[in-house]
Amino acid sequence: MRIQLMLILLLFSLTTHSSEEKEINILFQKYQSVMYEKKIELIDEVFSTKFLNDNGGKKELIEKIKGLKIEKKQPGPKLTFKKGQIDEIYFIKLVPPGKSERTISNEFIIKKENGKFKIDGTMTDEQ
Repeated sequence: MRIQLMLILLLFSLTTHSSEEKEINILFQKYQSVMYEKKIELIDEVFSTKFLNDNGGKKELIEKIKGLKIEKKQPGPKLTFKKGQIDEIYFIKLVPPGKSERTISNEFIIKKENGKFKIDGTMTDEQ
């Protein structure tokens, strides 16, 4: 009986982690669409209200994104993430294709807002 219970708990935790990982991957696909393809209609699905407010509001962030000069869409980066100790917070590292985890271009703080994962802040940016 104990073994069955432990197996059920293990399967549940793996399924939950897998589901979260899938949601986060979808979030970063949308993030790439916003940043590289300038699909600003997705901005509310990608960034939290706090992030928008911290960056001058939605209109200001849209202008910043439109002003970015990015040659072409990059292949999807490898995502590594770990769950934080408090609430539903995650720390995501984007590792560019062909680079090691030591050459991290961006680290993001991800939180759930209204049941959806959204970018709530950044920890580092490539200089």
